[in-house]
Amino acid sequence: MAKTDAGGQLDLRDLLAVLQRRKLIILLCVVGVVASALAVSLLQTPVYQASADVVFEARSTQAILAPGSVAGGAQVDTEVQVMQSRSVREAAAQVLGVQPEVSVVRVPETLLVRISARSTEPRQAAEFANVYAETYIRLRQEQLVGELLAAGEQVQAKVDEFEQQIRQLEQAGPPQQTAAEREALQARQEGYAEQLDQLQLARNLTESGGVRLVGRAQEPSAPVEPTPLRNALLALVVGLMLGVGVAFVHEQLDDTVKTKDELERATGGLDTLALIPALADWKDRTQPQVVSLSEPASPAAEAYRSLRTSVQFIGLHHPVQVIQLTSPNASEGKTTTLANLAVALASSGQRVVVVCCDLRRPRIHEFFGLTNTTGFTSVLLGSIPLSASLQPVPGQSRLALLASGPPPPNPSELLASQRSAEVLSALRSECDVVLVDSPPVLPVTDSLVLSRVVDATILVGTAGRTNRKEYHRAVELLRQVDAPVIGSVLNGVDQEDLYGFGYGYGYYPMGEEDVEDAPPRVGAKRNGRRWPEPVEGALQRMSGGLPRR
Repeated sequence: MAKTDAGGQLDLRDLLAVLQRRKLIILLCVVGVVASALAVSLLQTPVYQASADVVFEARSTQAILAPGSVAGGAQVDTEVQVMQSRSVREAAAQVLGVQPEVSVVRVPETLLVRISARSTEPRQAAEFANVYAETYIRLRQEQLVGELLAAGEQVQAKVDEFEQQIRQLEQAGPPQQTAAEREALQARQEGYAEQLDQLQLARNLTESGGVRLVGRAQEPSAPVEPTPLRNALLALVVGLMLGVGVAFVHEQLDDTVKTKDELERATGGLDTLALIPALADWKDRTQPQVVSLSEPASPAAEAYRSLRTSVQFIGLHHPVQVIQLTSPNASEGKTTTLANLAVALASSGQRVVVVCCDLRRPRIHEFFGLTNTTGFTSVLLGSIPLSASLQPVPGQSRLALLASGPPPPNPSELLASQRSAEVLSALRSECDVVLVDSPPVLPVTDSLVLSRVVDATILVGTAGRTNRKEYHRAVELLRQVDAPVIGSVLNGVDQEDLYGFGYGYGYYPMGEEDVEDAPPRVGAKRNGRRWPEPVEGALQRMSGGLPRR
């Protein structure tokens, strides 16, 4: 989960780490959304669009009855609403035989209106736009003719009214005042008569109704829908947003431990002895691999050497000779860690014996290509001496294995016996380090029993698999029996989470001898004792083994 700093703010590095860890989820979301958008675009029927332009002018009746008036923006906006009215759409549908898909918009800051029509056929789209524009113009023309007729009737009524008034004055006699009134009435009558002539002329010319088609729709050459490229770009943005959202939701719901800080919080502050990077080339986990032997210059091998150093530093303060490796659950890399740690310790010149106390699912012998016919249980039963049960590891003169041997029916009781403590004590007296591979803590009590006869216990987990509750419970159980837990190891860590822990910068010995790994000369002192001979020689001196019961 993303952490917060002391001020309660999200740490940007942690947010970036979340995106890095969940990059597969983000990638899947992006690919899924983009692929869906492209699929819909390719399956969608192409849609074509054509546009016709009309311009508005002052109506003839307005020009005649109110000279100087012109079509304004408010009037055009009103006409746009009229053009989209049901009456115009039905009239166009009667002409076309179908209801056209049309949109009407005014071009900003102009008296121009654009009529756009859509259809799955390019020629039909142009026809829809032109017919719709012509239908509106025709309806407006009919409206104009009606207005001209109504206006003509009103003007004619005025002319007749003035004519009647003039006749009445003429019948009144020749007074000067009557003559002046008659001239005024005649002047006004002439004005209305002129307007009447203009209205008659406008009607005869059948004007367009104050709107003209200035741009006929042309057959489009390319569809407006679908647009695969635009849809893909939009889908890319949506996919990224969706992926990031899903990644953070998944991060909040995922309580597995993936980083050093999360590990230390989950184990209650237990020291992290090493972070082991994930092995990208180890595809089949059922096939054992000891990277410290197969790829000694790899980052993982260097991480195991760092674990060796951590263990050796702990040994400076108190004796750490018999070390138990366990894990909260099965399949969390404890046996792999133990095998590589054994090689790293042996390469530094220490005599190392690996003891398989995982009597339920023994596997350590597979890592070194050895057998499990005899081993720890054979020695406990007294059927074979300890020296005869130890198997030298091929190519490693200072490393030997005590396999688990035949599986017993009661592993926990057998490990809790005094005989088990005697075997480990005998190995302690003859070797520098004894590494004990024990079962996981949570399923069985074997490791809790063994913790009483070892000097140190190391808890091993896998990034992204072991959750916080499992770590917490495992540490709690170990501390209840006063197990000497010295630290934890996290396997399968992403490379970006290794920075700041001493790994990941590519600074490894490449082709040069590691001075620290060189074995000491015979007779040199190590841990207060003189170094006599390799493990093979020590085994010869242990021919008596443990006393039989």
